[in-house]
Amino acid sequence: MQMKMLRRENQIFIGLFIFSFFVAVSVNGQNHRLWYQQPAKYWNSQALHLGNGFIGASFFGGVEEEKFTLTEGSIWRGGPFRGDWEEFGVNPEANKYLEVIRQAVVDGDVRKADSLTQKYYLGQNKLYGAFSTIGDLNLKMMNHGMPHTNYVRELDLSKSLGHVSYVLDGVNYSREYFCSYPKNVLVMKLKADQPGKVGFAMYMDIIQERYNVDISADEYTVTGFVDGGDHKFQMKIRAVPYGGSPVQRTKLMGLANPYWGIQDADSVVLFINISTDYIQEWPNYKGSDPAVLCESAIRTAENAGYNALKNEHVADYVELYARTQIDLNSRDELNRMPTDKRYQRFKAGEQDLGLKELVFNLGRYMIISSSRPGSLPANLQGKWNAFYTAPWAGNYQANINIQEIYWPCGPTDLLECQIPYIDWTADLVKPGREVAKRVYGTDGWISHTTGNIWGHAAPDGSIPWGVYPLAPVWHCQHLWEQFTFSQDLSYLKNIAYPIIKEATSFWLQNLTKFGKYYIVAPSISAEHGAHVDLGEEILDSYERNSSRNLFNIPGAYQDAQMLRDLFEMYREAAEVLDVDKAFVKQVRAAQKKLLPHKIGKYGQLQEWYEDIDSPEDRHRHISHLYAVCPGNQIHPLTTPELAEAAKVSLNMRGEGRFPNYDAASGGNWSMCWRIWCWTRLMDGNRANKIFDQMLREQGFENLLTFQQAGWAGDRPDLFREPENLFLNFQLDGSASTPGFMAEMLLQSHLDEIILLPALPEEWENGSVKGLKARGNFSIDISWENGELTDAQIKSNSGNIPKIRLVDKYVDPQKDNRIRLIKN
Repeated sequence: MQMKMLRRENQIFIGLFIFSFFVAVSVNGQNHRLWYQQPAKYWNSQALHLGNGFIGASFFGGVEEEKFTLTEGSIWRGGPFRGDWEEFGVNPEANKYLEVIRQAVVDGDVRKADSLTQKYYLGQNKLYGAFSTIGDLNLKMMNHGMPHTNYVRELDLSKSLGHVSYVLDGVNYSREYFCSYPKNVLVMKLKADQPGKVGFAMYMDIIQERYNVDISADEYTVTGFVDGGDHKFQMKIRAVPYGGSPVQRTKLMGLANPYWGIQDADSVVLFINISTDYIQEWPNYKGSDPAVLCESAIRTAENAGYNALKNEHVADYVELYARTQIDLNSRDELNRMPTDKRYQRFKAGEQDLGLKELVFNLGRYMIISSSRPGSLPANLQGKWNAFYTAPWAGNYQANINIQEIYWPCGPTDLLECQIPYIDWTADLVKPGREVAKRVYGTDGWISHTTGNIWGHAAPDGSIPWGVYPLAPVWHCQHLWEQFTFSQDLSYLKNIAYPIIKEATSFWLQNLTKFGKYYIVAPSISAEHGAHVDLGEEILDSYERNSSRNLFNIPGAYQDAQMLRDLFEMYREAAEVLDVDKAFVKQVRAAQKKLLPHKIGKYGQLQEWYEDIDSPEDRHRHISHLYAVCPGNQIHPLTTPELAEAAKVSLNMRGEGRFPNYDAASGGNWSMCWRIWCWTRLMDGNRANKIFDQMLREQGFENLLTFQQAGWAGDRPDLFREPENLFLNFQLDGSASTPGFMAEMLLQSHLDEIILLPALPEEWENGSVKGLKARGNFSIDISWENGELTDAQIKSNSGNIPKIRLVDKYVDPQKDNRIRLIKN
């Protein structure tokens, strides 16, 4: 696809001017650094993460032994399509029983529909696999068995550099780490301020079963296959020591694994590349020999040299990171505290606006580090994983999670980082066409709840979560938003429009008549069943008593909202391009027959056509509020009555965890979605309250956040175990944080610019620079005592926006606080 060609296009413009500029910015900025005075013990809550979109590396910072968990985005078990659609997840009876299931739904015979759906609609993809890891790289230091002082472990978010430093026996030791996107290498430099003091043995604990280790005078190479298929990988480490001599292996006792060693060096630089033979091209996904890719990357990096490589890396990264900056008038004495101590203070209930600046910056860092043009998109774990099987398989979970990761890309001006998601979606269209034909018997393309790197698109698994045919709408929403923020007509015409049109075409052929309306069947309001007692209202969500659940309830409002959104996206795209007017009329006619929103007996926005919502239901998903966020169908300024009903629904669902309800309550991502919704509903204080809860209840001292449900990890040594649960960081909530913080200050989804729409009272004074609004506007905002003092709006495409200050329209020609600048 055309988007993939953008991988290096901006590199030639990035020079030492940018590097020098941001050095100054990072020195002055106080909340661009995570730092600690002790090594990490636990991967999930304490390790720090480096990445370049391809490689994911997590370091612990041990003094006597440094540990890195290493993987790469395509280290996935399972494999590609092998000619058998049933093996690939398609139930061979699905098309035969589809109309029977639909009729049962329309007739209200939900138990029959559920039974038939599980047996004849859902399949089982035997090749699905899971995101995995290569294992741990260990550096066992020589002559380090004595006390140390002045220890610091840090992650510099402003330059994407990791550091470890300490003093031992009068010697200052330092390590510097970074993951270069331009050269696709992980680089480490270990040095001391006295000659001949650097020495270590380097070895791997490898998780995959089939591999070979080759060691030469300056290289350590692991070559193997990712378990479950013939998917090749190679990891090559080239060591460049300055001074010193190789270690005689007989001198090091207690190391069972093969190792490379150096002693008496002044410094050592390690260049590391991880490559696989994966390429994102359906159906084979078979690319180049990873050995060739590894050697090329390592040779290029070594020839560049450490200093040039570092400068290039920082300049490349800073060009993205420095675009947006936030200042909430934080306190200097808190900004100087070690991050873990600062977090514990905040967790205990103290205020810390600087910590929120820090998580804003960390979220953008994680997006940049896990998703760059040419890479796979970020999955539930981003690109970081310490386990043979990542939690929830490291899915591309398409009923909220991958979307949350990418929601900030528009508002914080990181559109390049969304390109991997767009490329992945474009590839998914191809198997999606086959699934549309084989399961539904129609044209167009379709996918469902979960995704992987092998083109999985079929409905599979179990009924609560496997029945979700609306995934393409989520995906298309991001394709459309890429255009609304960028105004790139070439991209819209050649990439986004054909995909959106084909998804629209599928749904015009697959709507089910329900009285005078259209609904989707089979379909389940995401992962949420109705627990019914003798025909009474819902008492609880499906986790409590699965034997009494109903799932295929006719008229799930998520479906109507999402299809209305898809059809509107398509119509707008067609009008912009001035094409397909006859098809637009068909779409308009179908759109009018979608279920209208309904307000139920509690004043809530109904989840289903039947008024069966319960105020006792605390389920994590709030899919019937898609119209609030990420959609634009409900907003206080345009639909005040529906907005009030949405608030009632949010209040019924609750904000976070509930006793005996951890799994249903979700965790970071479910709290995050609620924050986004309250932000869109212009209640910044409520959004900020849940923001505090997410950080305090679902947060770690490395400032990442976690999903509440316990997960039985295959490496319990890497977990801290509060409340006897394995709690694993999940990227969605943390990555999404800068997006909702940006929308508290600026919203543009109503085709107008709204300044300070949801400013929390806590954020009394501050400023933000470099936010992006739909229509391709760049915006800086300052405020004091909760009131706007200055806004600069730059129109990069020449558009003239409508502007509101909170809820009132303003004219920049009459309000000297607001300046509109045309490019």
